[in-house]
Amino acid sequence: MTTDFYHLLISDCALAAVLLGLFFYVSRVSRGVRGITAWGVAHFVYSLGAALLDGTAQVLSQSGNPELARMVAGLGGLLACAGLIGLAWSVIQFVHQRALGPGERALMPLALALPLGGWLLSGGGNVQDAQGAAMSAVEVFALAVVIWQLRLLRAGPNHLPARLMMTACVALLYLYARDLAHALTGRYGPNPSWVNADLSIWFLLNFCMLMLASFRAAEALRQSALLDPLTGALNHRGLASELRASTRFVTLEGGLAVVALDLDHFKAVNDHHGHETGDQVLQRFSDVVRGCIRSNDLFVRLGGEEFMLVLRETSPEVAHRLAERIRTQVMSLEFPASTFRVTVSLGIAHTRYRHTGFNDLVRLADEALYAAKRNGRNRVELRMHPAPVL
Repeated sequence: MTTDFYHLLISDCALAAVLLGLFFYVSRVSRGVRGITAWGVAHFVYSLGAALLDGTAQVLSQSGNPELARMVAGLGGLLACAGLIGLAWSVIQFVHQRALGPGERALMPLALALPLGGWLLSGGGNVQDAQGAAMSAVEVFALAVVIWQLRLLRAGPNHLPARLMMTACVALLYLYARDLAHALTGRYGPNPSWVNADLSIWFLLNFCMLMLASFRAAEALRQSALLDPLTGALNHRGLASELRASTRFVTLEGGLAVVALDLDHFKAVNDHHGHETGDQVLQRFSDVVRGCIRSNDLFVRLGGEEFMLVLRETSPEVAHRLAERIRTQVMSLEFPASTFRVTVSLGIAHTRYRHTGFNDLVRLADEALYAAKRNGRNRVELRMHPAPVL
């Protein structure tokens, strides 16, 4: 092994440490996006393990310290395999934005069994060949998992960096499959002729992963700017964004309904039971509404206890049934250690005409809501928008 090659591996570990800091920073600003920090940690652990196995162990062996070289090679193989499975884990978490399942968590002990078994069973032989074979086998498996997961990122700006990562992983698969064949035939050893290509491909992988993480972070920040933090409903800005994105709300076959919702006597809840209880009421009410509406309906918090629904492709009968279901479920809400009952008044404005102005529907829904309040609260009022004059 040349000194330059060893320094190259050390430099790769230093770069991995810098990348870990970058991934940690992006994770902090991405507000809960899964898999970002995990990628940085796993890549650092993998780089450290590979450097110990391919670099430090080789240097120790050449300097006449076979036992220490054996220990370092064994540790390096374990770290490298753990990092590889960590990379696969991070991509699974990033793509699906969920916790790992039991089968996915089981990949770690299975992968670690390979280098551990090679370490223990090599006896007095060359542990570096056994660890190299184990690392190469786990590399091939982990990269296959990464490719399989990245294929799911097809939409928006994620498509290009995901496809670049898949291409890079295919190139690494070829290198590591060849390395595995060498290790199984007792010819394992660092090959300076392709190490530069290997490190360059990993640089590309990290660059693309940073792009994907940045896209997710930007989307998380954008979404947080459009949502009410207490209830998770759209705020005014979110509603405006949805309205701009929807070029047509009404089709010939359907209709559009705007529902104004207002919790009855909500100020009394805050005054008599405290704002913490009031926040709990708003959150429970919002959960009820989300459980009743469809995925393409818009749920908006206008301020305080005032909310709005925008129901696309909806008949007046369906809108009225939905409003009644919300009213009934809200009325049945119970709160621990509280004797009050929460009710909601709802006003519906409906149109079958695609040229109806949205603001006109909002005003009509407000009129229906005021009527519901005047008529005793805890009720639903419906108003039909007349055909526009053309």
